[in-house]
Order: sequence, then C-alpha cells, then structure tokens
Amino acid sequence: MEFNGKSPIYEQIYEYYKRLITLGALKYGDSLPSVREFAFSHGLNPNTVQRSFALLREDGYISSLPKKGNYVCYQGESDERKRKLLSGLSKLFEAGYSKEEIIAALLEEKSDD
Repeated sequence: MEFNGKSPIYEQIYEYYKRLITLGALKYGDSLPSVREFAFSHGLNPNTVQRSFALLREDGYISSLPKKGNYVCYQGESDERKRKLLSGLSKLFEAGYSKEEIIAALLEEKSDD
C-alpha cells in the first residue's frame, strides 16, 4: 500500500480496507492485521491506523474481538442497506429524536400509503 498526499492517511487506509471488503477480497470472518503490525510495516503511528479501524467498525465493515483482533463482519448488499439505515437512525438520535418519535413517524408514514 502506498500513500499519497491527497487525503489524510487514516482515510486512505479506511478506503483501502473498505474496497477490499466490498469487492470480496476480504470476506466475512477474515482477520485484519493488528494495529501495531500494520503501523510498523508501513512506518505509521499506531494512532493513525487505530483511527482507520475505528471508522471501519463504526461503518459496520469490521468488528473487534478483545485480545483476538479485528475481523470482517460485512456480508454484502444486505449489510450495506442495514448500515445505511443504522447511520440514518443514528443521525436522528443525534438530532434529538426519541425512539418513540421515530416509530410514530414511521407508523404515520405507513398509514398514509
């Protein structure tokens, strides 16, 4: 992996692994290198790699098992739809909407159909 100066390194690492996962080069259950291993092999600060892996976890591409490492948890298109839904819900919660308000709005929308 080579880094360019166009975007922050953590974003480049994120995009690299996201591409490998969505294209199927890394499949469900495959492990990623440890943060330290990746940082050392590429001459990076471990915090930079950790930030990338944290984004991959937030977006549902990988999961972390304590003392085991990071593993691919993305399973394809259905996961992509679920990820988008959860991201949208997260934004609604951040905007201050309660679960009850969201459910009520969904039920109201459904009854209008």
